Amino acid sequence: MKLGSSSWSFRKEFNDRSLDLLGFVDLAAELGLDGIEPLTSAFPSVSKRFQRELREKLASRNIELSAIAISNDFAQADDAERARECDDLIGWVSVARDLGVKNIRTFTGYSPEGAPLEEPRRRVVECYAKVLPAAERANVTLAIENHSSVFGAADELVDLVMRFGSDCLQLNPDPTNFLRRDVVPEAEREIVYTSLAKAARHAVHSHLKIRDFDAHGVPTNVDVPRLLAIYRRACYDGYLSFEYFGDADAAEAVRKGVQYLRPLIGS
Repeated sequence: MKLGSSSWSFRKEFNDRSLDLLGFVDLAAELGLDGIEPLTSAFPSVSKRFQRELREKLASRNIELSAIAISNDFAQADDAERARECDDLIGWVSVARDLGVKNIRTFTGYSPEGAPLEEPRRRVVECYAKVLPAAERANVTLAIENHSSVFGAADELVDLVMRFGSDCLQLNPDPTNFLRRDVVPEAEREIVYTSLAKAARHAVHSHLKIRDFDAHGVPTNVDVPRLLAIYRRACYDGYLSFEYFGDADAAEAVRKGVQYLRPLIGS
């Protein structure tokens, strides 16, 4: 497995412009990461000139782009907006192809709590049917994260992937997202591990949320060795991309994450 970080970990720095995408590459190298996962909002441009500059920076620091992360909503009711989001994703497929990026992290979409899911699910399926051929032509994989409220459970996500039967539509598990809320009884936390066990065989990219560490430098929000065992049983050998969700020093948290994870996954 390899270690990366989402640019979302450094959302404060990107928002206040103290960090940009090229600087993120340098920071990733300094933190001991193997790759980075930029949100589309982290790109100042997708021009050929910037793509060339980015490729040169990545090569000079021996850093990969593990994925590009797009925050789409294919469940929304507005037909024109869904069409726009499909076109936007297809455009990012072209960018990923040009940059040599294997994966694009996608969402399914959102529906109001308690609302019937039949129609939003139909829209999601319709949108993936529209964008998947472009991904297949570009040999880019759309990796669905369990972030949204439509197709959010592990069984639902696996069923969605199996519906299309394409190597270019797979999953980006974020194990702690299966909880749906931060504070739950310990017994309910089992859903993190039982859900990942279902999803891991379709994983092509994955997230690992981190925030607090104990006195020994061990993340306190999830049992990382147990997650790694599940991934290994599924023969997953892709990225673990950190998402730091605290408000303190993101670089220090990611550094601690690397120091903890590196001995567990090997160099």
